[in-house]
Amino acid sequence: MTMLQKRQDIFELFERVLFNWSIRHPGSGYVQGINDLLTPFVIVFLSDYAKTELSSAGELKLSKAITKEQLQEVEADVFWCVSRLLDTIQDNYTFAQPGIQNNINKLSSLIERLDAELHRHLLNHKVEYLQFSFRWMNNLLIRELPLRCIIRLWDTYMSEPDGFSQFHVYVCAAFLLRFKDGLMRQNDFHGLLMYLQSLPTHRWTNDDIEMVLAQAFQYKSLFSQAPKHLDYQKSDIH
Repeated sequence: MTMLQKRQDIFELFERVLFNWSIRHPGSGYVQGINDLLTPFVIVFLSDYAKTELSSAGELKLSKAITKEQLQEVEADVFWCVSRLLDTIQDNYTFAQPGIQNNINKLSSLIERLDAELHRHLLNHKVEYLQFSFRWMNNLLIRELPLRCIIRLWDTYMSEPDGFSQFHVYVCAAFLLRFKDGLMRQNDFHGLLMYLQSLPTHRWTNDDIEMVLAQAFQYKSLFSQAPKHLDYQKSDIH
């Protein structure tokens, strides 16, 4: 991440937070991608002391210098917020990552129920949900959305019971369906996977996120009280 490479003090902050978290959670330890989860918190807490800007290339710019004491305050806040977040999704980062596997299966079932046409299109071209949505679950959409949108999204997650562990799956379903038209225009495995790995979200604003959230709340209202509906699998997907 360029943000880390350009600023040694921020790099060391990330390093200490991740080291201390892994020591306190020996059953998990550090898993690649956890470092991404620190970024929104770092930006939010730094903004208490200076205007922050994260370029599209990932370079962090501050309107003024941050003192050592201020950075220590940021580090403490980031550590406890990230710890609280990870406590809710710890199954994502234990051996074999069962939390992620379960959520990917749930996403597949949701799309099959919500849009069988898109579901068949993906499967008929041999695209497995694991191939594109593992990153969505592992990094909580950080690599798919601009940071401004992630901060808005996570604000909702933090206000929802099981926001990061359960509601996130409904958000991923709504997010995927926003790109149905583009996906249906792809007629081979390579085209579909390339599109899914670089979805056109760079111009997204909070309005786009709020539309996804509204749709996700609707899906949650349909399925969260009847989870057995997501065990449904059509035998004929062709």
